[in-house]
Amino acid sequence: MTRTEPKQNSGPGQGLRRWLAVGLVALGLASGAGCSGAGGDAAKESASPAGWKVIGPGGGGGLFDPTVDPSAPSHVLMRCDMTAGYYTRDDGRSWGLFNLWTVVTDFEFAPASSGTVYASTRGYLHDEDRGSGLSLLCRSRDGGAHWEIVYPDPLKFKPLEKLQSLSLLPSQMSPGLPDRSIDKVRVDPADSNRIYLGMSPLTPYIPLRGEKPEGEAILMASSDCGVSWRQMAALPGSKVLALVALSGAGQPGALIAITDSTCVEVKADGETVIHPLPAGRAQSAEGGVGTDRAAVLYVLTRTRYEGDRLEGGLFRSRDLGATWEPVNGGILKTVRNERVKSFASFAVCEGAPEHLYLSGYSEAEDSVSRAAGEHEFILRSRDSGDSWNTVYLADSRAVLSGNYEGSWLGRDYGPGWGGVPISMGVSPTDPEVCYGTDYGRAYRTLDGGTSWRQVYSVNHPDSSCTGTGLDVICCYGLHFDPFDPKHLAISYIDVGLFQSYDGGESWFHNIEGIPGDWVNTCYWAEFDPTVKGRMWSVWANVHSLPRRSQFAPGRFQKGLGGVVLSEDSGRTWRKSCNGLPEHSVVTHILVDPASPPQSRTLYACVFDQGVYKSTDGGASWNLCATGLGEHPYAWETRLAGGRLYCLCVRGWPDNDTVVDGGLYVSEDAAASWQRMELPAGVNAPSDLLIDPADPNRMYLSCWPRTADGKDICGGLYRSDDGGKTWKQTFDESCRVYAAALDIQDPSTVYINTFQNAAYRSVDRGETWKRLEGYRFKWGHRPVPDPHHPGMLYLTTYGGSVFYGPAAGVPGDGDDLADMPRAWW
Repeated sequence: MTRTEPKQNSGPGQGLRRWLAVGLVALGLASGAGCSGAGGDAAKESASPAGWKVIGPGGGGGLFDPTVDPSAPSHVLMRCDMTAGYYTRDDGRSWGLFNLWTVVTDFEFAPASSGTVYASTRGYLHDEDRGSGLSLLCRSRDGGAHWEIVYPDPLKFKPLEKLQSLSLLPSQMSPGLPDRSIDKVRVDPADSNRIYLGMSPLTPYIPLRGEKPEGEAILMASSDCGVSWRQMAALPGSKVLALVALSGAGQPGALIAITDSTCVEVKADGETVIHPLPAGRAQSAEGGVGTDRAAVLYVLTRTRYEGDRLEGGLFRSRDLGATWEPVNGGILKTVRNERVKSFASFAVCEGAPEHLYLSGYSEAEDSVSRAAGEHEFILRSRDSGDSWNTVYLADSRAVLSGNYEGSWLGRDYGPGWGGVPISMGVSPTDPEVCYGTDYGRAYRTLDGGTSWRQVYSVNHPDSSCTGTGLDVICCYGLHFDPFDPKHLAISYIDVGLFQSYDGGESWFHNIEGIPGDWVNTCYWAEFDPTVKGRMWSVWANVHSLPRRSQFAPGRFQKGLGGVVLSEDSGRTWRKSCNGLPEHSVVTHILVDPASPPQSRTLYACVFDQGVYKSTDGGASWNLCATGLGEHPYAWETRLAGGRLYCLCVRGWPDNDTVVDGGLYVSEDAAASWQRMELPAGVNAPSDLLIDPADPNRMYLSCWPRTADGKDICGGLYRSDDGGKTWKQTFDESCRVYAAALDIQDPSTVYINTFQNAAYRSVDRGETWKRLEGYRFKWGHRPVPDPHHPGMLYLTTYGGSVFYGPAAGVPGDGDDLADMPRAWW
């Protein structure tokens, strides 16, 4: 993906050049050695054509597995849970983004190299909502900018039309391939040709409650840098938590594998010695080999109390897992005998395993903090856990240790929103360098915890901010002020609404007046077309709809949300929802531009109830759901040619029941609705687009359904007669989230998909071309820039907003260079 900025001299983000030059030259990437010592040509990146960039405030989503280069502590890789990976060469001041087709699970730097790094990605079973995922081992020779597939060998696969849309196990696609997903990758420090993979059984991307994986974990090994592989050992357990090579301890070719249920000593010949773990199942594990050639292992288990005695917690082994001893005593002394509630994560310096960091929660002791509920802490040990000191302490409202430099998340929500680190990473060679990540932030210390600094956002004097490249937020839409071309808003999952008043260079988090129990997700916003400064937005504390993971019996009847109004261009808000149910999950709002400005007609979708209508600008609302059916998962409304349309998405009221989506039309301003015929076989429409120049021309974006192991009836459909008949105009196996028309030429159509690509058609969908330079697994909505023809925004589920040329960047290659076309 191109990481330089567009050459155009207009449009949002021109001021981003002062900090967001995230090309490899700006990051200082040098060539690195591969298995055979061949280096990559990092200078090629600087010659890439101008193209896509990411805009937004930075942070906002879950970040994991910060991994520090042992030969260059300023070089760090990190991943999110929404498919992207990130890399920095400047201690986190700026980040580049890469895409490896699905969620990364682990990183591993090759020994004695500042450029060669491995990344594993997650495999998962097919489901209708997200398709299939194949686990990969990838290698980069330039520090994370460009990647190649190491495992499995694409040349050994059967011919496939579109891997993501087939319900096939890996063994059915390539005989002999284990039906597993890579959890951990390890390169032997003494021999970079020797690579180990810890693999676990496949599961759905988000398993249903109570669903358990079949089979056990395995260890795969290669002695020729990934050219060939063999199964080295079976590993009792369902997830591999750690691989610790023992070559530094005098056992070349041997290692320790720790799963969630056992510690397995694997000798060089494959013989295994299995040791039980202390205190039940482990939630995380790490270890290392010190300069004294002694291995130290650690496991973290869930905590509980037996009376006043803490059970579980952190354990240490100095004899390769044969025996374990708890190290909770020093921890309890350090937190002043407060009652420890739980430990969240820990990290060990691999080359000096006596150094480790630990995060967790304890019950607050003093009266001020007791109101906040708990303390959040990071502790550090320099003696293998015998003693600890506190290097970070906070409650839900403030960092009590006073050694953290934050940004918008802490300022607007307090430290309690992100919590303690859910993942940490220490430099293998410098224990003073440690990174921590949570569900919205990433931060680091370069001085052993004396001070911490966030690395996800740049703060500006006016309280606005700009992302550093770690943009992890899920986005629904972009919204443009008709009176101010530099004012635009982004509606986000989890963090609400952000607005820019300088064309996208910096962002304000304007949530003043939003009820605290609504503030999680802003699903949509609308500006009044003729009244300057007036806008509405809709909110809910249920996020990530309409993904199946968010459906649970009774959930929407407990959700909270509604409509808010602003009269000052979104700087402050007030509730505007009299007549809406108390428990409302509101996903869309529409303004009728023909209604009187002093008494606007509005339509709001309450997800599980239908459409509500207001004829007084939102001051009062009435339900208008006659004809929408029993489970109207109302998602969006559209108004064209005197007709009002409502699109309802597919839903799951329980694990065993699927409610088909539908498309409805009203000829009487929502007083009643009639169901329209969907294209044959379609049951999951996701967006309706109507040509403003011809209301009879409509485009329906669809999610597929699965039949006989294949995804069908998805893609994009076009109607030229107002929905009476439909023609499929894009691949039915693809999950198309939404479509858009070019503002100047309505024959040009854009779509964004949940399958790594966006597309453009110049003939109303008859033929398509992928927008080169853009790859993000989970795409949402294409939005043509109304102020700069030829430019396009692409909203995403987990990567904020991409901005770039509407025709793509011809010749701009993929981050994963040798990915077979059918796999994308």
